[in-house]
Amino acid sequence: MDVNVRISTQNEVENDSTSKGFTLQLWYNKTTFEITFTYVIFTIAFFGCMGNLATKVKIVYDPKYHTPTFAAIGQLALADFLSVTMQTFDNMTNSFGIRSKTLINTTAVSSFSHLCLLTIVRYLITVHPLQSRQHLTVTAVCLCSLTIWIYSSVFVAITNYTADTICWIYRQTLYLIVNFFILLIVCSIMTLLHVKKIRTLQNSLSVTEQSQRRMNIVVTVIISVFVFYRLSLIAIKIIYFFQFSAELYYHVRNLEYFYIFMTCINFSCNPYILFFSQFV
Repeated sequence: MDVNVRISTQNEVENDSTSKGFTLQLWYNKTTFEITFTYVIFTIAFFGCMGNLATKVKIVYDPKYHTPTFAAIGQLALADFLSVTMQTFDNMTNSFGIRSKTLINTTAVSSFSHLCLLTIVRYLITVHPLQSRQHLTVTAVCLCSLTIWIYSSVFVAITNYTADTICWIYRQTLYLIVNFFILLIVCSIMTLLHVKKIRTLQNSLSVTEQSQRRMNIVVTVIISVFVFYRLSLIAIKIIYFFQFSAELYYHVRNLEYFYIFMTCINFSCNPYILFFSQFV
């Protein structure tokens, strides 16, 4: 459900392609700003890939982290690793085509869903510790993760199939509704469960105000990054949907730069925030 943020550079690259075979091309390489922007995005993506990969490997091979919470973090790291890799190459190069959008959107929806899964796991462990020790196991978290991947692929496939069978205006309306509800559902789950968890912790003498403050900061940062990322996408789709003036189309280019930047940040920052916050 992500927008294709390339405007004119795609056609230019396609015209330059030869019949000798595929040649990797950058979308943003015409001006000094575009070259700098490309370097920044690939640098962030590199650290995002390394952070997600290191988090996943550490959790898998260190028995100390074989807990439900770290299992959820590891599954989120896998989804984010795939998302930041594919989203970056899709937004910045000609690596992927229209046919790859289903796979790219599946990893993105899976990432959002795993973020909700992690929030739910943390809530259950905090608010219902006794029941969680009996039923909330690493195996249960992994099975939930598998279910999320299946659900994500089915959801994206149905959405894309429906979009392909309707006219342009209804297709854009469908994408707007889907993206809005993704934003609403993820933020609602994270916010509501976090508030209930904090209220429970306030009655616990073993949890300090510093720990509660740290939890508030972590959730606030994650939600803020996610909101800016999704709102920029929704704004771009609204501008295209209502077909505003040519002058506004010129300014939307800056919004597209911001969208690509926030996409890269969103899928790159979670391992650094979630994993290392456990030790602060």
